[in-house]
Amino acid sequence: MSKKANPTAIGLFVVLGVTLAVAGVVLFASGTWFKQTQTFIVYFDSSVRGLNAGSAVMVSGVKVGTVKEVLIHFNQQDLDAFMPVILEIDHQLLQSKTDKRYRLDEPEVVRDLVDKGLRARLQAESLVTGLLYVDLSLLSDPPPAVYHQVKPIHEEIPSAPNDIQLLMENLARLDLKGLSDRLDRVLASIETNLGQLQMREISGGLTNLLGSLNQVVDAPHLTNALASLDRTLEETRRLAERLNSKVDPLASGAEQTLAELRLALEDLRGMLAPEAPLKRELAEALTQISLAARSIGDLSDYLSRNPNALLSGRKPQETAP
Repeated sequence: MSKKANPTAIGLFVVLGVTLAVAGVVLFASGTWFKQTQTFIVYFDSSVRGLNAGSAVMVSGVKVGTVKEVLIHFNQQDLDAFMPVILEIDHQLLQSKTDKRYRLDEPEVVRDLVDKGLRARLQAESLVTGLLYVDLSLLSDPPPAVYHQVKPIHEEIPSAPNDIQLLMENLARLDLKGLSDRLDRVLASIETNLGQLQMREISGGLTNLLGSLNQVVDAPHLTNALASLDRTLEETRRLAERLNSKVDPLASGAEQTLAELRLALEDLRGMLAPEAPLKRELAEALTQISLAARSIGDLSDYLSRNPNALLSGRKPQETAP
């Protein structure tokens, strides 16, 4: 006969198989075995309330990793009160967000970025929930880099105060007591000056001024002046309408006259051109007039020498024998 199977062993085998299957699904779903991450540590000089494991790590607002652990004291001097936070940067996620190649696993690259202004700051993810995230940014005017690790366990990124911290630091530098004292003195001076004012006389003067203004407004000559001004404006409007009705025909006539004058000038320019027939005919006429004038001059000289020529005529020339 065959040996009977042990139900307890079968049950344990099934439970172990299911557990391993669930663990494998969780691991493959999370993808932690296939992620290439780099661990960094940051020490913050403020409360980290609202920052938890799994909070986002962003580069100028773009998520590139998560917060791995928030600690109270780790690898720092005993009196160092800065709060250590361990970050995990996902290399694949970082490279998918930029076309530049960042080798954050090389300490020299990280130190070079720090020298260029790389700082970690706590920023509010939501003012309602109070949740925080870690922002990594290249600051144009970063504070000096301060390192806190006693031993170089993780690559360290220096921190910088956020805007709220800077505001609180500036408020702490204000001399609030001195400002309060000066404000009290100003208020006391105002109260003294108000007490010295003759409010009754001022009120009476204002009443008289308002009464005078009412009299001026209700004066008949002012009303008549306004009515006359209204009539003048109406007459001006009608005159402008009449002028508009006359200006348009005049303008069209002026345009036509200018066009005709332009054509006449073009004709005159053509007549006075060097190759124009009129200019050539004028030159010939002037030549003939010059010849005629010369002939008249010769005739005048002859008559002055022979006055009887008008009666007897010109003597024929004698022929030679």
